[in-house]
Formats: sequence, C-alpha cells, structure tokens
Amino acid sequence: MTSEILVRLLNVTKYFRQVSGFQKFRDFMLPESKNHIVEVKDVTIHLYRGEILALVGLPNSGKSIIGKLMAKVVEPNSGRVKNEYLTFLASHNHIFEGVSSVRQLIESIFLTYNLPLSEYNERRKRVVTFAELEGKEKVAIQDLTTEERTKLLVSLAYFIKPDVIIFDELYQYMDDNFKEKFHMVIDMFKKEQRAIVLIDANMELIESRANYITWMSHGQVKKSGMPSEVLPQYKNYVSDYKSCRTDEERELFDLQMRMSRSLNHDKDDQLSRIKKYGGAIFDETLQRTLMSTIMLLLGIAVMFLLLINDIGMRQTEVTADEKGIVEKTASEFREKYAIGVTNKETKLKGENSVKLPSGITLTISSIGDKTYKVDYQKKTLEVAKQDITYINPAALYDEYTFNDLEDYMYGNYANYREFFNGYLGKSHKVINSELYPESNDRFKIKLTKNDIYLHFNDNDVLNSISFPMVNKDKLKQKYKINTDQWIIKLDNGYAIADFSNNEWLIIKM
Repeated sequence: MTSEILVRLLNVTKYFRQVSGFQKFRDFMLPESKNHIVEVKDVTIHLYRGEILALVGLPNSGKSIIGKLMAKVVEPNSGRVKNEYLTFLASHNHIFEGVSSVRQLIESIFLTYNLPLSEYNERRKRVVTFAELEGKEKVAIQDLTTEERTKLLVSLAYFIKPDVIIFDELYQYMDDNFKEKFHMVIDMFKKEQRAIVLIDANMELIESRANYITWMSHGQVKKSGMPSEVLPQYKNYVSDYKSCRTDEERELFDLQMRMSRSLNHDKDDQLSRIKKYGGAIFDETLQRTLMSTIMLLLGIAVMFLLLINDIGMRQTEVTADEKGIVEKTASEFREKYAIGVTNKETKLKGENSVKLPSGITLTISSIGDKTYKVDYQKKTLEVAKQDITYINPAALYDEYTFNDLEDYMYGNYANYREFFNGYLGKSHKVINSELYPESNDRFKIKLTKNDIYLHFNDNDVLNSISFPMVNKDKLKQKYKINTDQWIIKLDNGYAIADFSNNEWLIIKM
C-alpha cells in the first residue's frame, strides 16, 4: 500500500426524497429534513493505492451507496467525491441494466473503458472462458443465474484491470472453485498496486484480505481502523443484533446511530420519545386525517388572503427576497461538486496563478457570488464565473449517441472517432510519441493536417477533444436549440456544442 490517495469521500451525504402514494403531497410540504430518506450522512473515507478496504455493516447500513458514490455512479447531495481514476463497480444492482446478451454486455464494458477495438475478440473470449460461460455469449443476461452473473463481473474486472475495483456482495454467490479464482484476482490486484473495495458480509474473506475496515451503521461511519482493532467489536455487534427476538427490538438496536441518520438536528427530543414509548406513537390513519384537515384549512386561508390582499402578499415576498440579498455576504462560498470547462483563455487566481486556454476541464469544489473555487494540481484556486462553462453531474441533460450527431461533426473526427477516442485517458507523453502532433502545448495540441485539438487536464491526461461543427443550422433546427451553448450527455461523458465558435468539445469522464 502506498500513501497515494485514489478516492476521497469528504463529508458526503446522499438522500432520496419520499414521493410515494398519499405521502407525496404531504412530504412535498414538509421541511427538507423531514421528507428525505437518508442513505449516507457525513461520511469521509479515503482509499489508497494498493489498499484493500472492507466496508462492513448490517443490511441497509449504506455500504452499497458508498460503493456507487466512490464509482461516481451517483452524486452526493452534499460533500465531495474525488476520483479521477479508472474505476469498475462490480455490483448486481448496477451493471446489468439495459443489456440483452452476454456478448453485448462485454463489448459495452470494453467500449466504456476505451479498450482498443483490435483487442475486442481475443479479450472477449478470455473473459468468457475465465467466467466459465463458454457457449453462452448469445444468452440473454436475464437468463443467467446469479452465480453466472457473479463470475462474469469478476472476469470483467480481471481483464479490464482498472485502478479502483469495487466488489459489492459477490462472494456469497460463488462456488468453492471460483472462490479460489477470486482470491487469486484480489491478490494479483494488490500486487499490481490497484485499490480494492470489498463490500461483503463474509468475515473469513474480510479477515484474510482486508488491510483496513470501515464499519457502517445507519448510513454513518461507526468505526474505522485495522482489522484486528475493528472486527472483534463488529462481530459482537452482529451477535447482539442477531439476538434480537422481535421487530421492535431490532428497531431499537443501535438507536443512537439510527436517530442521528436524519437530516434535522432535534434528535435528542426524538430519542427520548422513542425510549419512553418503545417505538412510533403516531397512528398513520389519524395522521392522514389530520394532514388532510390541515391542508384543507390552509388552502381556504390562502385563498381568502389572495382575494382580500393580493398586492400585500407580493410586497411581502419581494421584501423577504431583498432582505436575503442584503444579508448575503459577497465572500460566501457554497460547497458543490461540479465540472467546469474554460470557455476562453482563462486565469486561475491564487497562491500560484495559472493561465489556461479554452476547453480545459476543471473540478469545481465550491460556488461564490462571482467566482468558483476549483481544484488544480492539489491546490484550490479561484476563477471568474463568466470564464467557465458549468456542468452539473447531477443534472438531467439530454442523452445522445455519436450516431445521432455524426452528421453535424467534422468528418475526420466522425469517421475515425473510435481511433481518436481510444487515446482519451492517455498521457501527454504517449500521445506525443504516437500521434506526432502539429503543435505542442502543455494543455492543448493540434493534430497534423487535422482541425482536431486534444485537451489535457491538470494531471497531464487527455480527457477532451475539440473539432469543428458542420450543418449548424440543421442541428439547431432538429433539436430545437435556441442557446449559444448546448450541453448534453454523450455516451461515456459530455459534449458541448459551442454555436458561437462553431465547435464541438467532447469530454470523457
């Protein structure tokens, strides 16, 4: 294990809003802290190169959500996730969505991880053989057994060889022979200094392989440390939980952690109530009746006020808005993870200022009134908002494929995009030695006899490509675009259509 951190989760909170059935309107009216299902709260985890980190905890303790946050499959509602390394999430509730056959799954994974096309056939055969699925390439994924899917996930991880591998509850579905293969895969990854996350309930696996353990309870970190330090306490904890004889006892188990899971801060009052009464005391039928009555009375009151004092209401709202604006300080920053792309030659200001060309991707860590704070080479710098195109990873951008848009892209890129995209994720040194660029710059180089530019991030890795736009008017007409910039999700990343400069920028995440 080295001191290099590959993945950081910093004070991460993830919740989902309750919007089902009768509760939908009621929950919408409740304050934020009352109408969210909190999956994880204020979690900080660091994953080092060469480390095997085990996440342990009872069911629904938030372990799988942590895995998805690490892999950036989901985004946090607050806090930050930093992971710029190739990551593979081997999870039954993630990777099998929307895929029809074994072969299609394998090839879609190869495409996602930018493996060279020339290696597809040979490497696919190896994946199938290692997974013990010979003769099943055309079988629908849903027709495989859970054991067969598990073997396929492990085999994919083995042949993709990502920097970070997350195995989520797979061990229980393996037979004894394949468990030996799995142990071999883990040992090989550790020897190659890759980082592994084991999310599993099997204590023998955890004891024999993990370097470090994070114990989760009700979406929060209960304890972290070396296996010899954490596991004895965790085993006693599990034993105590299994000794609970009724649902009520299980509800009250680890009560302090359970109550602190919510977003609000009145947990002490709730705790005393539950200790006193041994569970929830508010009857659901009575609750619905009272809520309906309150909503009806509230609606009548609002209508009455609107009828007699419409102007007064608007003045009150404006006054409140103005008060908020006056009280907000100019120096206030709100923590937010997002992607920023320079839209012109831009200066990052800080201890050591840096000048960047257009089309360079940065990580936005917080937002102020007029500036963003961005991460650059392990430092935090500031940049003016107007110099950055803001991409929110949690936003629902329209999704397209290259086939949808190739008629509007520069022909040399559209016709050979698989070749050019194969270099995404490669270092500046590799590209200089293999592509012989016409111009050479730290951040942006031009390919010889092509209007194609390659853009490098602060780690000196190619992560975006720009080239001319064609048939601009037809593109705007077809997709009803009325802005100067059009941001979309494109295959395994994003694309920005810049109509003012007639240029595409393809960004790999």
